[in-house]
Amino acid sequence: MLPPAPKPIPTRNRTGWSSNQLNEVSEMFVDFCASTSLALPVLDIGAAYGVASIPALSAGATVIANDSEMGHLRILKDNTPDEHRKRLVLLGGKFPRHVHLGEESLAAVHASNVLHFLTGPQLANGAASIAHWLCVGGKVFIQASTPWQKPFESFLPEFERRTAAGEEWPGWIDDAHQRFDHPKISQIPAAIHLLDADTLSKTFAAAGLEIERCWLYSRRDLAKGMRLDGRESLGLIAAKRTPLH
Repeated sequence: MLPPAPKPIPTRNRTGWSSNQLNEVSEMFVDFCASTSLALPVLDIGAAYGVASIPALSAGATVIANDSEMGHLRILKDNTPDEHRKRLVLLGGKFPRHVHLGEESLAAVHASNVLHFLTGPQLANGAASIAHWLCVGGKVFIQASTPWQKPFESFLPEFERRTAAGEEWPGWIDDAHQRFDHPKISQIPAAIHLLDADTLSKTFAAAGLEIERCWLYSRRDLAKGMRLDGRESLGLIAAKRTPLH
């Protein structure tokens, strides 16, 4: 049986779209849940309607599903098969400010289409929080947007200048609605943080995690109107090898 055709589903809080199928990084997260004996829960940040949470539950994980929009989480719960609901924990609130978990309390963290909505300081704080929550041997799986997407094509020269100048957060844009006229822009917040491999890997390495892989690619579920040159998405997998203190 063929998988469902990719279909973007608008989020209720205008933070872009959720997908009806796993992207490549989310699939790696689910595979980790299935292949590892998980004594601790996993956290799905920005879970939306459950595209990654429900497969992780099916793989045997206890899933803490986080989202800033409780309406998303209610739909996620309704869509979760009855036999898995006892392992689903709903956690409302914006990451990282409103998410508070115990030290070394998680086996894995998944964040898809979330981190590019954070400011630089919020991103650094979020990476530090994830490193604090992960157990030794735990991993984080991230997918984020990059400047190499069709709506942001006009920003690329500025991004390259900022990068060459050594700016810490070269992909930060606080006026996307005024700057770009692509039809997809109205579905995202006015501020967005387009990320590159160097910025993201440095941030998570500084938090104390070991970067296993950080790469640019084109997500298979990305809308055709967002595609530019094959570098539209950024994936990162990092592990906590030793205690932080």
